[in-house]
Amino acid sequence: MRILVVACGTRGDFQPMLALALALRRAGHEALLAATPTFASEASALGVPFAPVGMDFQQLITRHRSELQPHRPLSAIRLMNRLIPEGVRAEWESLRPLARGSDLVVGAGATLTSRSVAEAAHVPYRYVAYTPQILPSVWHPPVMLPLTGTPRWLNRLCWAGIRSIYNRVLLPSLNTWRQSEGLPPVPCAIRHVFSPDTSLLAADPEVAPAPPDLPVPQVGAFHLEDPRPLPAEVERFLADGERPIYIGFGSMPDSDAARTSLTLAEAARRAGCRALLSSGWAGLGGESLGSHVLVVGPLSHGQLFPRLAGIVHHGGAGTTSASTRAGVPQVVVPHMVDQFMNAHYVCTAGIGTSLTRGQLGVERLVRALIHIREDSAMRERAARVGERVRERDSLAAAVELLERAAGGAHSSGVTVTSSVNSRDITLSRSSTS
Repeated sequence: MRILVVACGTRGDFQPMLALALALRRAGHEALLAATPTFASEASALGVPFAPVGMDFQQLITRHRSELQPHRPLSAIRLMNRLIPEGVRAEWESLRPLARGSDLVVGAGATLTSRSVAEAAHVPYRYVAYTPQILPSVWHPPVMLPLTGTPRWLNRLCWAGIRSIYNRVLLPSLNTWRQSEGLPPVPCAIRHVFSPDTSLLAADPEVAPAPPDLPVPQVGAFHLEDPRPLPAEVERFLADGERPIYIGFGSMPDSDAARTSLTLAEAARRAGCRALLSSGWAGLGGESLGSHVLVVGPLSHGQLFPRLAGIVHHGGAGTTSASTRAGVPQVVVPHMVDQFMNAHYVCTAGIGTSLTRGQLGVERLVRALIHIREDSAMRERAARVGERVRERDSLAAAVELLERAAGGAHSSGVTVTSSVNSRDITLSRSSTS
């Protein structure tokens, strides 16, 4: 089958779909990965055909970093609302020709038009959700709100408000393009883009189980098997002493990266930790951080994380799942959208702790680092959960579900049994595989 895989957004949106595209190709399908232009070289390095789609999210985040601060959630919502019409246009014009001749379109991340593009091409569509929170449910608030543990009546109210906002902002642009293809108008933007009816959940149920009112197949988080070795300087640093911690906030902006870098380095020093500091899109790092800190660029989380003493990260779905899989305790510092709920999931599962971005000072981070280092119960729990996650073949399960969605005759021989109310997903290979 010919499958168009769409991953708009940041690295956390792209990397799981790169893993999926590789899995589809191993299963004998033609998979074209259409994603944010920033990641073209990474797809090429692993031999995955790539097409640039929509806006460059790295440039967007850099340009608007002052509006994307954790203490300004309404500014972030207003910014996204301003950018949505242009995003719809850019995405539609990129994806429409790519979908022609496909047997299936699979979207993920911040894609807004993939489902409509699939309709225009008369092919089935599936959306890959990295967190239950992206899908409407009375058991959690919308992903745009930095809330956790809210009552169901408030969640209903919040979803109603978000639906109203996105119907005003997204529907005019989306329905204009749909009309140009002879498609009927969409009445509800949220239900169209993030519909449980067309979704599968790529999140680990040990940490982020689907709530009772989301009858979606939960296959577990996607893991990218990246064969590229770690840089020599990283290997030397790992071998030069006790296991270090990793500190990285991925694609998140920072209004004062130099100050944040000094804070992180000083906290690691006071906690008695060596640290790998990921520069990320904010450009963390710089000189005079101390010999106990090594500043690094993008690295294979799968190769690095199991060799660490702890991981400090922003709570992006990809980094959270990689940390969980590694079996290493985490300190989550959420910045925006689903990261607050991911921090809540990690704490509830007992495999880490969290700090708000406003709490990220030297003293609080020192206490958090000492906590994850000295709490033996947390470390044992993280190791057990990681072992359980590693036993699951999430990508094989997803490939099977997508083959079924397309009605394809090519079956990978994986039987998927799942329960959205259970933390268990059983995968077994049939005797015909």
